[in-house]
Amino acid sequence: MDKIGAGDLRMEDILNINKSKALNLFRNRFIRYKKLAEEMGDEAAFEKMMEKYPEQQKALMGAFIDNASLAEGFKKPIPLLQLMGFITEIVDISQNGIDATIEIQRVCPALSIAKEYGFETPCYLLCEMEQEAARRAFPGLKASILSKQAQGDCVCVFKYERPAQTVMQSTKNTQSIFDKVINIVQVVPVLIQIGIKKFKMHFSNKKVVS
Repeated sequence: MDKIGAGDLRMEDILNINKSKALNLFRNRFIRYKKLAEEMGDEAAFEKMMEKYPEQQKALMGAFIDNASLAEGFKKPIPLLQLMGFITEIVDISQNGIDATIEIQRVCPALSIAKEYGFETPCYLLCEMEQEAARRAFPGLKASILSKQAQGDCVCVFKYERPAQTVMQSTKNTQSIFDKVINIVQVVPVLIQIGIKKFKMHFSNKKVVS
């Protein structure tokens, strides 16, 4: 199955992302996991889904955090997350030589569709899988879920932390200079496109009001 069918968000998908397409990505992941679980069991299905995910996570997430603190890096994709239906806040909790941040999600778009595919919650296949991919992509990164809307909490809360020196040494430790340039080239058009979309949405809203 191709990467789109796997339900993973790729750099090339970002340019045209919106809430509807994001939900389709989530649905594709639920569908693929159910099929794999029936064929090989839950644990093997999870690992099969993870095959290319850390590599994609390293490219996408790394473009934001490799040369910034976790809090600074996590703030950059907030406009993208808004297009996908998420409402996100980032809190810098770094101290004592630890680069750390709290990510607060006030809205979970996938929560309403998980049960359609026989899942009590979307956490295992979305947030938990994303964090596991991040841990494999970035050795030394800790990721944990502190609060889940799917379990009755008012918001979803995620904590990420790593040694503070990782911010300064990340290029040397996790990327070649070529990879760094590629990431920058990829991110710039993404941010420009997000800005254009938000401007169009703002302009359309003003026309409706007037």
